[in-house]
Amino acid sequence: MCTVLILRQAHPEWPLIVAANRDERYDRPAEGPQVLRQTPLTVGGLDLERRGTWMGVTAQGFVVALTNQRSSANLMHSPLSRGDVVLKALEAGNREGVENYLAGLDARAYRPFNLLFGDATVLRVAYARPDQARLRVEDVPPGVHVLPNDVLDSPVLPKAARALVLAEKAAHRPWPETVEALRAALADHVLPETVPMLLPEEADSPELRALIRRYQALCIHTESYGTRSSAILALAPGRVGHYLATDVASCQAPFRDVTGLLKVPPSGISAPVRP
Repeated sequence: MCTVLILRQAHPEWPLIVAANRDERYDRPAEGPQVLRQTPLTVGGLDLERRGTWMGVTAQGFVVALTNQRSSANLMHSPLSRGDVVLKALEAGNREGVENYLAGLDARAYRPFNLLFGDATVLRVAYARPDQARLRVEDVPPGVHVLPNDVLDSPVLPKAARALVLAEKAAHRPWPETVEALRAALADHVLPETVPMLLPEEADSPELRALIRRYQALCIHTESYGTRSSAILALAPGRVGHYLATDVASCQAPFRDVTGLLKVPPSGISAPVRP
């Protein structure tokens, strides 16, 4: 994922709402929401290149989502997949399990990332950076937030400020209006006037500066990279109320309801399990 909108205790019906865009190369194969694990029953997208996921949720309402951290370290090669971190966090199944897993993780072995994890009761974000072995973990406070390719509610990314304004329009509304406001936010194509956080290798290239500016839309469309899918989750303690998803950018297709994938199958009937 590259942008995650968060409404925590900001909706009359659902204590936690998570809406997200996945931005990726067009040539990287992936599949939409499906059963990823049987125990705990887990649904999310599947990256066919590294066999991980960018976001998933369990039937008990435990959600994990990852955004990359914009950094020169993203250019390094890593044999370890950040998508596998999401899968293992989902397998842990609860906040304590994830924190124990992260405590044994060496962040320097991965490209930098931000990991959102929790449920309708407690939500946290962990930051993995290449200059620190331990991940820094913080609570996500009540309110409306955005996790972009930087820290929560990043003060340096124009798209974060834009996302917060749009996400505020989804708060404290009836559910159908919330969905429409979040869809509009995820489909937003507005570009900032300035180019943020230029890396050294980008500063002297007008072409790269122009490309980085295009990346600051919430819904990205370039020749080789862009918004590939979107999702909206509504969570209550112990359950998933709604899971809506698209397999393309939300400006290109309506959301479909995939909540049924999280229903526990009748005894004796096995749900599909993906590696």
